[in-house]
Amino acid sequence: MKNNKLIKRLNIIKGQIDGLAKLIEKNENCRKVSEQFYAINAALKKVMELYFKENLTSCLRSINLRKKRTIEFLLKEIVKSK
Repeated sequence: MKNNKLIKRLNIIKGQIDGLAKLIEKNENCRKVSEQFYAINAALKKVMELYFKENLTSCLRSINLRKKRTIEFLLKEIVKSK
């Protein structure tokens, strides 16, 4: 069930990205384009946050130092964005 929520959100983000590409292709005004970039960025960060809330323990189990640093970096980025 948890993964279904994440997949639904990711599919919405896919749609937003497709919409953004169309805006860029049509040379829409900068404000519309920048609003879509912001919305996609916010949505993606929210999905990351939800994923790590549900899976952080398993992500941190049995990982090497490099992967741990990557996860720590991503978590800092999520917290910073709030």
